[in-house]
Amino acid sequence: MQTYLIIAYIVAWLAICLYLAVLAMRLRGVRTELAAVEELVREYQQEKED
Repeated sequence: MQTYLIIAYIVAWLAICLYLAVLAMRLRGVRTELAAVEELVREYQQEKED
């Protein structure tokens, strides 16, 4: 019985770590897109001022 609990515990922690890794990758992508949008807005504002 204890072997199953240990395996379940390990699987649960692996799932949590995998989930956090996926979230971190998605967050990195969102930050990259946000930086691109901010740059476009800056360029638009500079063109509008000129």
